[in-house]
Amino acid sequence: DGTSGLAVGVASDFPALQLQTLFAPAEPLRREEYLLRSRPEGVLLIGATEQAVQNAVWDFLRRLGYRQFFPGETWEVIPQNASLSIEVDTLEKPDFHTRLIWYGHGLWDYNKQPYADWCARNRAIRGFNLATSHSYQTIIRRNPEVFKAHPEYLALVDGKRQGTKFCISNPGLRKFVVENYALAHFRDNPDSDSVSLEPSDGGGWCECDQCQALGSISDRVVLLANEAAEAVSQAYPGKYVGLLAYNLHSPPPTIRVHPNVLVKVQTAFLRGGYTFDELVEGWKKQGATIGVGDYYSVFLSDMSRPASQKGSDLYHIRSSIPKFYEQGARFFMAESSDLWGAIGLGHYIA
Repeated sequence: DGTSGLAVGVASDFPALQLQTLFAPAEPLRREEYLLRSRPEGVLLIGATEQAVQNAVWDFLRRLGYRQFFPGETWEVIPQNASLSIEVDTLEKPDFHTRLIWYGHGLWDYNKQPYADWCARNRAIRGFNLATSHSYQTIIRRNPEVFKAHPEYLALVDGKRQGTKFCISNPGLRKFVVENYALAHFRDNPDSDSVSLEPSDGGGWCECDQCQALGSISDRVVLLANEAAEAVSQAYPGKYVGLLAYNLHSPPPTIRVHPNVLVKVQTAFLRGGYTFDELVEGWKKQGATIGVGDYYSVFLSDMSRPASQKGSDLYHIRSSIPKFYEQGARFFMAESSDLWGAIGLGHYIA
């Protein structure tokens, strides 16, 4: 019943401990909280959810000397101690709800499981799955008949309706995206935390008079995301819409951002003459909840050459992550590469 020995599980597994009131597992941003408590009778590793329990186990083992420095058995350190002891009493919660280093070129069969193990053992995971991938082109590709019947939904570029951007000033387009993409996403994926309404990459924004009248490109992007977030919050409380502050829509908008729109500010590929710090403050000023997207390695830029990327800059990693938190960021992702010889230490420090 958890009153003695090593108790590992969610609070409801051990009613005798009366710990349920410590946790709020239904709240998306509190699902990773866990308790580590040592007593003469044993140790408690109690989490709000199964994910929190997993984090508690790896934290407990880390405090006893366990390490997984890089992926794979070679870099796993299991201490050989004849006697184990610990004194701990702490309720832990993550500073960043998403903590992810991801390979820009994807995973192969040989590295998929070792990478997943490394992430879990170092608690570098998506506790909250913030979706910010490019989506406009996906919406168009999934609904060819709709966009064929309504070419006015596409951006007007050089006098022609074309490309992978929307005519966001069109109310029919916005209604279609909200109902048939954002709401449909949570209907079909009830366990999902968020849906991305990040535009397709590159240029090709609508040049029609009505879109020009909406204001900046950032204003257009936020308008669509806001309408989706409002509908989602009504139909699916606790769900969110994800965006990037990136490329032509990196400058802060002039309109307020819905509370359920989460904005990940990228540290590069920015436009408008703003510094990263100015972008963070500008988006926060409009009410956005902030995350950060950093770049530890971009293969097309550094070609995996050693010492050619942020991932090998330990000072940047050690100083930037606490700074991001102080600036109000609560989600962190870094694009990188399967490049552990050159930047593995940077990955581990992060």
